[in-house]
Amino acid sequence: MMMISLGEKAKFCLVLSLFIAVLASCSKKNDPVPGNPPNATAASAAKEIINISILKAENANLTGNGYYFKSASKIYITIPLNSNLNNVKVNFTLSSKATIKVDGIMLANNTGNLDLSKTLTAVVTAENGDVATYTILAQIGIKEIDEMIYPFIEKYNIPAASYAIGKNSVEDIIYKNACGFANVDAKERAQPDYEFRLASMTKQHTSIAVMTLVQQGKIGLNDLVFGPTGILKASFPTVGPKSAKVTVKHLLEHTAGYYLGDPMFSSSAGTTLDQKIQTMLGSAQNEPGTSYYYYNMGYGVLGKIIELVSGKEYGAYLKEIYTPAGVAVNLTSSSPTSRRAKEAICYPQGSANAYGNDVQIYKAAGGVSINVDNLFKVLYAVDGGAIKPDILNAATRTLMFTKSPVANYTLGWRTGHSLFEGFYHGGNLIGTATFWIYGPEYSVAILLNSRSTENSFDTDLIVLTNNVMRKAKDLNL
Repeated sequence: MMMISLGEKAKFCLVLSLFIAVLASCSKKNDPVPGNPPNATAASAAKEIINISILKAENANLTGNGYYFKSASKIYITIPLNSNLNNVKVNFTLSSKATIKVDGIMLANNTGNLDLSKTLTAVVTAENGDVATYTILAQIGIKEIDEMIYPFIEKYNIPAASYAIGKNSVEDIIYKNACGFANVDAKERAQPDYEFRLASMTKQHTSIAVMTLVQQGKIGLNDLVFGPTGILKASFPTVGPKSAKVTVKHLLEHTAGYYLGDPMFSSSAGTTLDQKIQTMLGSAQNEPGTSYYYYNMGYGVLGKIIELVSGKEYGAYLKEIYTPAGVAVNLTSSSPTSRRAKEAICYPQGSANAYGNDVQIYKAAGGVSINVDNLFKVLYAVDGGAIKPDILNAATRTLMFTKSPVANYTLGWRTGHSLFEGFYHGGNLIGTATFWIYGPEYSVAILLNSRSTENSFDTDLIVLTNNVMRKAKDLNL
């Protein structure tokens, strides 16, 4: 047997320990990652647009600096009035190591001269290849007004908005604009001359039409509507005792007493206007003139009265009475495929159908389609001002704007809002939301081609319209 001395044994143990240490240092867990150098870090996934600057100092064709609002998928830009959208130098600040292409062209140093008159596509690419895509929508406008509109339509997923401010002392629009898409699939931009469906803002037009007939002496506000002596006696000769008391004024004020449901948009209430009216006549009713209940069907009845008394279809009669004021007005198209040129498509949110109701039935309650220019021509043709001719005389106008004794509602207009003075009305149908205020100094209209189902939407639209009106005063537009 070979004997190992204690000294040699110690040397052996030392060598063995060093060998084990070398093996440990070469273990698999410390091998470099294939394809990466030792100590390499992962490529960055950051692809943010941190800032956009559009400076007057760098653009001789601008009258001031540009403004932008960025959402998850869109960049809205407002360039000051009296500027030119062509060949505008735009500077993007991006995440570190990210790059940007606009309409497929790489921007050197993230800066480029862009034609902002077009709808552009910006693609931001991170170092690791991830991308973020934005649609760039630029327009000439007033930043302080536009910056209130952009966040609202993005928050509530509204494809397009058209909006205008009128100054009552001059009886004219002092600012108008539009943003977003009138036709999303075609990327057709909305413009201020595009028509939008008004929904219940139609009721003011129905009221004006009725008041012209009153002014002509063809009907009276206190004329009975139903029963053997009513305007519609040929269609509805036999009615209940309360329905027999309903007058034209009751229908205009929503005080006819009907309160249980609203047959206008109910598929179970009949498929014709007369059938829906008959359903209304058979429903529960309070004493006419004693209570207020907002009722679309009442305006459907008024549409029938207009057609009977004037001898013209509702839409045709509106065109006739508005001609002296130079107003173009239409009924909304029955489908996106039948839309007129420069008519915004109505977009539902969810599974509903924005065109599911027959416009010929609901036309007098919510079927008018108009652009902001013509909407304000209507307003200034019934405001009693001295600059533009009115289609209603002073006495008739006073009747139309006189508040009901039982509600903050006149003949087709709301009044008495807690936020502002004057008269106002909103409109709300699937694929449509509108609001306008006829204020003491300024008037504002906002027309949208979609409607959100979120609980805060209606209130926020009212607040937005009021804020635009207040801003117009602050800016002394």
